[in-house]
Amino acid sequence: MQLDATDQAILRFLTTDGRASYSEISKSVGVSVGTVRNRITHMRESGALHLNVWIDPYVVGLGIAATFLVRVQAGQIEAVMDALVPLDSVGYIASVAGDHDLVVDAFCRDVPHMNDVLRNEIEPIDGVLSVNSYLITKIKYDSTVNVAALLDEDPS
Repeated sequence: MQLDATDQAILRFLTTDGRASYSEISKSVGVSVGTVRNRITHMRESGALHLNVWIDPYVVGLGIAATFLVRVQAGQIEAVMDALVPLDSVGYIASVAGDHDLVVDAFCRDVPHMNDVLRNEIEPIDGVLSVNSYLITKIKYDSTVNVAALLDEDPS
């Protein structure tokens, strides 16, 4: 999907306030409420835009966060990703280039639950060759600056 100036302006606004109403966005961007609604719907349906709630489990006392770096048998990346999606503890899955094939972020109740997710949910998936696990000790998260900066970059 190609983002035009209106799409980029809408995204810039959403990075500062993901709960903004269509009306607030339309006033800021200078287009109609219908245009904002249609653009956001199109970006969501195309898979370009995902609106999610993100919680730091350490701040709210909900458990721990872990990252799993997964090596996958050749030709099995999509199948392994599809098998990971329904896992309740998994919150993020990305294919990557490098020493590993997938990065998987999970939220777990505690270390024994993390071990259960690793040993009984991820490692047994057909196509998984190996998994390196990392307990996250602190989360510092702010994607809004990065997204807005990318939208503001001059591609020439």
